Amino acid sequence: MPNYVFMSRSPQCWALFAATILGLSGCHALPKSPAVDNVALARQLSLQATEATQDGHWDNAEQLYREAIEACPEDERAHFRYAETLWRRGATDEAMAHMEKAVQLSGGAPDLRIRLGSMYFSRGQLHAATEQADLAIASNRKIASAWALQGDIHRKYDRDREALSAYHRALCCQPHYPAVQLATAEIYRRNDRHQRALATANALAEHYPVGQIPQPVLVEQGLAMKSLGQLDHAIERFRLAASQSDPSAEAYYHLSESLLLTGNVANARLAVTEALDHWPNHKPTLRLRGQIDEKLNRTAQATVAKSTTQ
Repeated sequence: MPNYVFMSRSPQCWALFAATILGLSGCHALPKSPAVDNVALARQLSLQATEATQDGHWDNAEQLYREAIEACPEDERAHFRYAETLWRRGATDEAMAHMEKAVQLSGGAPDLRIRLGSMYFSRGQLHAATEQADLAIASNRKIASAWALQGDIHRKYDRDREALSAYHRALCCQPHYPAVQLATAEIYRRNDRHQRALATANALAEHYPVGQIPQPVLVEQGLAMKSLGQLDHAIERFRLAASQSDPSAEAYYHLSESLLLTGNVANARLAVTEALDHWPNHKPTLRLRGQIDEKLNRTAQATVAKSTTQ
């Protein structure tokens, strides 16, 4: 998630922050209070925590955000960022509690609602996620991530038409949105709209330099091409995906399956073997290996039978 910068909408923290600014601006007639000191301390701690996250020191950042909240409990910004550190280490219940607090303190800021909704979505709380997405859209209909979240929820419910509608609204707000474009291509392909699927995947691929197309995009291109019978082009896409660092089992599986469909059984078997060396329990690949071995056995038996009759 991007690092959002939010100013607390709490009246108490606004007043304290304003007093701090006035003090910095030379308004020394105003007496300095412990509360003002707390606001300044909270801001300093939050800045230190942000620097810690940038350096990868997440434990330190978590502690600093906790101290910032203790200094100024009404600072939505600290609650939001603290929630992100908690979520990162898997403390999801506590993270959501602080994100809910951030939403409350912000008066329902759309960006915070979207993040809270995505947390609900990740936990399978689809009704709560829908509520946050709808409220964010009602507040600002031009936020792409709100429509994207709504599309993800519809997709989870297998409501493809509604998901496509939401995804298209997201793309109207933000034309280059890889996660949405991939999801849209997958829905088209699943509904046998293979040309649209390929066009969507190709449009996404054009945003990347040659040789730097992400693996999921290559796989989606290959799947659309395979569905259209363009097996040679599909194999090329799957080979590129499998050749990247940290390839997926799916890339190897689809490569092997496409090779098998072209009759290249030997290379299909090699791809399956390589896949199972890395993912020995990948069930689709195990089933495919069985099909390939059966085909190889039949071919061997036919060859033996032919040689004995000659």
